[in-house]
Amino acid sequence: MYRALYRKWRPRKFADVVGQEAIVTALQNQIAAGRIGHAYLFTGTRGTGKTTCAKIFAKAVNCLDSHGADPCGECAVCRGIDDGSILDVSEIDAASNNSVDDIRDLRDETAYLPAVCKYKVYIIDEVHMLSTSAFNALLKTMEEPPEHVIFILATTEVQKVPATILSRCQRYDFQRITAEKIAGRLSYVAQQENIDLDPNAAALIGRLADGAMRDALSILDTCAGVSNTVDEALVRRMAGVTDRRYLFEISDAIAAGNAVGALQKIAELRQQSVDMRRLCMELAGHYRNLMLSSLPDGTQLLTGTSPEEEAAYRERQDFPQAEAVRAVSAFGAALEKMARGMDQRIELELAVFSLTRPEPTAVAVQPVRTVQAPAAVSAAPFTAAPVTVPPVATTPPPTVPPVVPASVPAAEPGNPAVQQTPPAAPQPAPAPRPAPLTEPQLFAQWPAVLSLIAENDPMLNSYLRGTNAYYDGRRVLIECSDEFRDFMRRSKETSRSIKQYIYQVTHIKCGIGPYEKPKNDENGSPAVSVEETLRQMQSLGVDVVVEDK
Repeated sequence: MYRALYRKWRPRKFADVVGQEAIVTALQNQIAAGRIGHAYLFTGTRGTGKTTCAKIFAKAVNCLDSHGADPCGECAVCRGIDDGSILDVSEIDAASNNSVDDIRDLRDETAYLPAVCKYKVYIIDEVHMLSTSAFNALLKTMEEPPEHVIFILATTEVQKVPATILSRCQRYDFQRITAEKIAGRLSYVAQQENIDLDPNAAALIGRLADGAMRDALSILDTCAGVSNTVDEALVRRMAGVTDRRYLFEISDAIAAGNAVGALQKIAELRQQSVDMRRLCMELAGHYRNLMLSSLPDGTQLLTGTSPEEEAAYRERQDFPQAEAVRAVSAFGAALEKMARGMDQRIELELAVFSLTRPEPTAVAVQPVRTVQAPAAVSAAPFTAAPVTVPPVATTPPPTVPPVVPASVPAAEPGNPAVQQTPPAAPQPAPAPRPAPLTEPQLFAQWPAVLSLIAENDPMLNSYLRGTNAYYDGRRVLIECSDEFRDFMRRSKETSRSIKQYIYQVTHIKCGIGPYEKPKNDENGSPAVSVEETLRQMQSLGVDVVVEDK
């Protein structure tokens, strides 16, 4: 029965592991010194050897005839672990066994001694998929496990593992395997499998694998199924390496400020059923490559690119780094909005259109200059018209004794002390007088205001229909009932609406208030209203300020 290459050539010894030399050395030293921990955490991207190293470690600690720190691969324990016949080493997929009941069953099994091996080893793959309750059930067992139990946790998203679990494990971070090491391993496998692999094809597979040895072996297996001679053209065709010139066309249009050209290219790709979210991610990676290519020797950092694309990036080594960073941020923000349910096409088009516009520059703030205030100008004499004002009883102000400053000595007979009068403080310029109040006159535009109110606010119109209004030069005084007057004073929204209607008709901003007809006092003479009193005080030079609340 045929076995896939990535399964057939899976490392069975630490010596076969590629690209993880530091981790392999640390594990071998622990096994040789007999200082084996009870819990390990292997983290890294896919295809870097996490589960493979876990199985090799499980064989090494239980091998009956180990050679140093490497398992022999020939004893009954090593063969039983490889074919899965020994139950003392269990591999658990946490993606499908993530409930608390599964972890409780595992916890109950740890109480029993191993049947064949020295240690019971539990390899929990994709441990970040466990539920919160499952992690809590696992926590106590990992804190104080039996001496014959070893836990090996493997995950690609270590940030999702609780800190209480991380603190109880020895953590090892598996790095991406370099393209050169992948190409060397592929050449060895191809030689053993009698596959004619071109070196350029091996190098291309190494770049396309993006650090994952399993992906590289799968690509080689796919190409070998078509032809026993694997060249670069075959790899390009079978690995699905498509022509990605559209990324360069979009970025060139954005750099030229051609928003229409960039958006038309996006519309063409959408017509070809290209996913907009996928395109947004590709554009973010494309601008990341442009940023790297502008750095000295930055093209060596490019991964997953074909030789043609690397040549295109080298031609754009003068691409502005600030624009590349700005584009990556813009497409990243668009991806976040897409994840919240926004329209993917609109968000991508908005990001592209914003990049075609020049970035707004910060406006320099001019320093504030202090300008000396001009000298006070004496006001012109104000001549008021003669107005008859009722006599008002006044009380003369109390006499205040003069205050002598403490720093100036008092004058004594025979000892003429210098009496200096402190200079008077500069008086501020008088505030401008408000416009004088006039006798309320009939407000001629009030019927037009009532018509506008009747069209827009029927309820307000029911209160004001048939009323009159007067204008005193500052306010519109409305003739209304006492109830509506009190309501208008309490409701700021009603007062604001009336002022707005008056402004729409007259284009004059003014206050409003109730109009009260003058009444006679007990002697039969006309009583003096508040407005009349204010006008008289203003005519005498008193500053009168009317606040409209």
